[in-house]
Amino acid sequence: MLKRYFGPQIHHRVHFFVLSLFIIGVVCSKFLMSMGLLLGVLNLLLEGNFNSYYQRLRENPQVLFILVFYGFHLLGLFWTSNLDYGLDDIRKKTSLLLIPIIVGAHSIPSPKRWTKLIHFFILTLVITASINLIAYHFFAEKLNLIDIRDMSLFGSHIRYGILMGIGLAFCLERLYQGAKYRSGFIASALFFLLYTFYSQVLSGVIAVVIVLGGLLFFVLWQRRQFIFLISSVLVLILGSTALIYYLSQPVNYPIPCVEQYDEMESAWNLRSTLNYDSLDKRKQPVASTLERYLSSKGLCANTKGVQTLTNKDIQFIETGFADVHETYGGIQARLLDIRYQLHHASNPSGHSILERIEYWKNAWAIIENHWMLGVGTGDVEDAMQEMYNKRQSPLTPERRLRAHNSYLTYYLTFGILGFLFFLYFQLKFIIQQWKWQQRVGFLFGLIALVTFLFEDTLESQMGITMFAFFYAVFSRKITSK
Repeated sequence: MLKRYFGPQIHHRVHFFVLSLFIIGVVCSKFLMSMGLLLGVLNLLLEGNFNSYYQRLRENPQVLFILVFYGFHLLGLFWTSNLDYGLDDIRKKTSLLLIPIIVGAHSIPSPKRWTKLIHFFILTLVITASINLIAYHFFAEKLNLIDIRDMSLFGSHIRYGILMGIGLAFCLERLYQGAKYRSGFIASALFFLLYTFYSQVLSGVIAVVIVLGGLLFFVLWQRRQFIFLISSVLVLILGSTALIYYLSQPVNYPIPCVEQYDEMESAWNLRSTLNYDSLDKRKQPVASTLERYLSSKGLCANTKGVQTLTNKDIQFIETGFADVHETYGGIQARLLDIRYQLHHASNPSGHSILERIEYWKNAWAIIENHWMLGVGTGDVEDAMQEMYNKRQSPLTPERRLRAHNSYLTYYLTFGILGFLFFLYFQLKFIIQQWKWQQRVGFLFGLIALVTFLFEDTLESQMGITMFAFFYAVFSRKITSK
């Protein structure tokens, strides 16, 4: 119908605009993602070329897999108790159904248009990351950015970190292809690397490592340089072993004198408006934060130790930094925090790594009782809370969240068949990317496969859109110039 007024190419132009909304919105705007869904569906309906849509989707088994996976959610309503929650979950995951249809029903974007989409994505990441850094360094107090992970202003810091990894993959791919604007892609790639390691987002670091390691493996395999390939694998194994050894070591600092807590309390209350018996800005006891900070600086837990602290030290302690080394920033600060959590934290609440371990234990306890069919689409939240109570979990009520592991989530939701299908279509996708020599698609598949281990990515609009969009885009062989 629109062709009569706007010419024969109008639906292709609208489709490109929809893809642009998706690839920009997945970085920074739920509104743009929602607009992309609405316009994408309307464009399909107004074009009305349903036979072509059907043919393209039928010839794309990767998209069919994800549509079947959405079907599992519908099927799971039949053995669920909380139907309202189940229907709401179905509504939230509508993007998982519609985005693959919108992307897959149209023809593959031309190389020129695909290149533009890549540029839009990289530019959006550069702009939003720059805004994040400026806000954190110059407006942190005004915006109440207490932790560096609060620096992500446009959505979940975890999802944003993963997008950084994908952005790096696109930059390196463009450089590998000898594209124009090499200096721009080099600068963007370096910026993404620096931002990732500075932001301390573990998911982002893992995504970047997968991109660098995966590309190296891909190139060495293509060029049949197996000696270098084996050497790289050995370096990776040694590095991983060293990291595990580092994390296995307790964070202990020598205490140079006998603690005098009464003195320390009085001295602290003289120097800070934050009472010794209160909580710091990260909701940790000030007393324990102060003691750990003093110990990390080799100072006594007494009057002299507190008096030796600088005004900047006092601010760090009030903010919640419990170790002076954490204030240096970068990934080393995050690793130090993980070491402390693993060896010293008695209660998992407030400690992200320990919380996840508790989530996984809780989810697995449910799976042991419902391994065949799961609890159904609507009973996941109820089952998790019931099991927390049954196990007398040490987590505080507000920290008793879902599994934060997509494999466990879908195992306890749909049972063994749902879990195996979820794993199968991801592995099938990665194998297909390898056959097509589609490097960015291959890396995206690896990132999704690994990060699903510690994230419920498909439980948020940004996560669903990110996965569904890139999965659907790379479900067919594309080319770019």
